[in-house]
Amino acid sequence: MSRRSRIAVAAILAASALAVVAWWGVDQVREAASESPRGSDARATGAAGSANAAHGAARSAGAPAAMVRDGDVTVTGRVIDIGQQQGVAGVEVVFRGAAGENTTTTARDGGYAIRLAPGAYRAFVRDDTVLSIGRPDLVRLPSLPSAETAGIPDEALMATVVARDDLDGVDLNVVRGGVVTGRVLDRAGRAVAGAVLRARGGGMRPTLATDVAESDTAGGFELRLPAGSFTLDVSHPGFAGVESVAEARVAVQPGEHVRTTITLVAGCVIAGRVVGADGKPASDGAIEKQWGEGVADYTPAGRIEPDGSFRWVTTDEADVTLRAWPWKAPPSPGRRFSCRDGARFEDVVFNLPERRPDIEGVLVDKAGESVGFAFVDLAPLDPGGLAQQERTDASGRWQVYSMPPGRYRVAAQAEGRGVAIATIVSPRDGVRLELGGTGRLEGTTTRLATGSFELITGTCGDGTNMVPLPQSRRLVTVRGGRFAVDDLPACELGFGVSWHGKLTQQRVTIPSGGTAHLELDLGAPRAKTVRGVVRDGAGNAVAGAVVTASFQGKGDAATRSDASGAYTLKTFSGAAIRARVPGRVGFAQVGAANVDAEQVDVVIVENGDDQTDD
Repeated sequence: MSRRSRIAVAAILAASALAVVAWWGVDQVREAASESPRGSDARATGAAGSANAAHGAARSAGAPAAMVRDGDVTVTGRVIDIGQQQGVAGVEVVFRGAAGENTTTTARDGGYAIRLAPGAYRAFVRDDTVLSIGRPDLVRLPSLPSAETAGIPDEALMATVVARDDLDGVDLNVVRGGVVTGRVLDRAGRAVAGAVLRARGGGMRPTLATDVAESDTAGGFELRLPAGSFTLDVSHPGFAGVESVAEARVAVQPGEHVRTTITLVAGCVIAGRVVGADGKPASDGAIEKQWGEGVADYTPAGRIEPDGSFRWVTTDEADVTLRAWPWKAPPSPGRRFSCRDGARFEDVVFNLPERRPDIEGVLVDKAGESVGFAFVDLAPLDPGGLAQQERTDASGRWQVYSMPPGRYRVAAQAEGRGVAIATIVSPRDGVRLELGGTGRLEGTTTRLATGSFELITGTCGDGTNMVPLPQSRRLVTVRGGRFAVDDLPACELGFGVSWHGKLTQQRVTIPSGGTAHLELDLGAPRAKTVRGVVRDGAGNAVAGAVVTASFQGKGDAATRSDASGAYTLKTFSGAAIRARVPGRVGFAQVGAANVDAEQVDVVIVENGDDQTDD
């Protein structure tokens, strides 16, 4: 499998995982403590103050000041700790727009209010104890951690808020984070300054990039992470990596302070440049490592920089074969290196051959305009084919090399312009891929009259052929139980809906230029009085049955049926009802209807495994 095949398969698996994993990791949703939150201390700023100087870069980021003017809108909501399902007081709420940052501080109940110029914003929370987090997109090409990314907020992880007029109930979810501190040393125990550490794993990243840090002159570092298990990747010009895989692994719990020591070793370093057939540097793409004996048995192992240079490292002592495969070019021949601790291979040159592409084409949008710098993914439909990925150039043109003959599914997407999926045969010239455009989603929420939820894009296709989408997080506001979302890709769209940390999966067909409709079961559970009668299979009333109502896995109410089999309980919509007498049991469920009382009768049947009574 080539770099393209490994990455394309990983993309499909990542999209499938989204459909089954509740990525916030929170199992319970509780009713909010306050429904009329208001914040305090709203301000416009370009360099907000920091409660921790170590994260000053993440806090200011050099953003210009945003001015508050007449005609501005007001956005209100709460900051909610999704683990505790409680508002978080005294944290900084940030709305980042084209003109800079507007910030405010939450009140005692976690509520905030902020004045903004109408427009689109990225919203997040900046604090030392709680984190705004997001699931990063699939990394198409692996790379070493870089000091340039330490503390630089990742806007792709932030929720988008479109504020054209006043908005209420725009809630921002956060998690309690942990801290990892330690020192970076060499084998002699000397401090290593300038080492860049990156925490990889856990599924989620802090939006403020506090998972990347550079060691100071004493070798010290600090990372702020969500709960989870992580591996620390470390890069430094003088070293290849970490001596022990075990010491690079850390597990973090909310509020926990983990201390560790990282030892760097010389390892093996292979560095150089990639040159095209025209003698010019070949920019961007993959350095691949051979894993088998076949000419296609390569997998991505490093990255070619924009200037055509590369640096590949390993701490393994073994012979390795590497090749270069830049975008829009054929792969170079492989070269073999004998890697031992301390080995250095400098000024290595990978020369690309002169070769015609097997497939070439152009990517355009619905209006026929070319789409530049978009990814094009190909998946084989016949045995012997290879999965590959490519990128369009500035004029929307793309070429694919080293493709065995056969049928391929080709897919491309561009945010705000849609998705294209087609079946082609290699070799072929003149392929025209046209993006399908976008549409609108309108809908209602069953129990949420005013508030917001996050919409997280997942997959797109025709139901049979589904392709993963780059993650997009949108904060969708709900008014009067109704919502609307514009500029969604026109296709059968798979997406997640998160409300107060509880994720549900949805699928709907978005028509190009049209509107789809959907009802979402969102909001705090409605309190209900449930009345009913317990009967046996013959229809006879059953007296003395123990009746319990369980909501979200917890028994929250219990009673016994009277002489006529009747019972009354106070519980919530969606609760599970269980009636039991020795040897017999019955089940029922409270409906989701927006009513104060509901009749739920229960029929009990023989159950040989249940011989006890309360």
